[in-house]
Amino acid sequence: MRSLGSVDLGAYLRAFVLLVRNPQIALGPLLAALVQVLLFMVIPPDSGGFLSVANSGLAGLVSQLLSSFGLAVALIVADMAWRRGRAPFDDAWEQARRKTGDILIAALGFSFVIYVAGLVGSVIPLFGPIVLSLVALFFFIYTLPAAAFGGIPGSASLQISLERARGAVLPTLLVTALYVLAFVFAPTLIAAALEPLYLAKAAFGSGVVPALISALIRALISSYVALVLAKTYADVSYGRRW
Repeated sequence: MRSLGSVDLGAYLRAFVLLVRNPQIALGPLLAALVQVLLFMVIPPDSGGFLSVANSGLAGLVSQLLSSFGLAVALIVADMAWRRGRAPFDDAWEQARRKTGDILIAALGFSFVIYVAGLVGSVIPLFGPIVLSLVALFFFIYTLPAAAFGGIPGSASLQISLERARGAVLPTLLVTALYVLAFVFAPTLIAAALEPLYLAKAAFGSGVVPALISALIRALISSYVALVLAKTYADVSYGRRW
């Protein structure tokens, strides 16, 4: 471990300004979320039966990869926004398209590591799975930005993330906490807030409207996380300050 690293707290505030100026950062996560809505309309997660369980497992994997790709696109746009102030979505999409293989490999590696950490943690009483999953998230949180805009091959992104996290503990702790709030707690709060709409399916087209609202909110949250994560990764990797 080289140092604890310095935390740019101002970036957490400036990220809101950049998001307002560059709302296209949310397009990648939004498109991914919309495809997820369609996917789970075709394969309902609670339809029952062995074939349904198998299909739902596949749908879950596809959904996870979609989310990762959407976040990767947002990370590329976010990095451009930090460096230039403005970020054309077309340029980011083309860059993401060229790096699709690396992004998906990084996403699979990241998901696998988190899964294994939770599995190993299951042998520890009480909070073992949660603790080990959080530790894995801390060390490998830079996997996706490394592959998306860091110029790192997908197969090497896990190792690079480990090195960056070990060398910058404080900023990594803070961005990990943000990640957990955004992708673990926020979806639960969103679902609770939209529950009345889901209960009123007859009036809102079988839950499509609240699902779309949820997709939009989650996309905005993901875009903010992308801005902070992109800035943090750039700082711990290159010492940039924008």
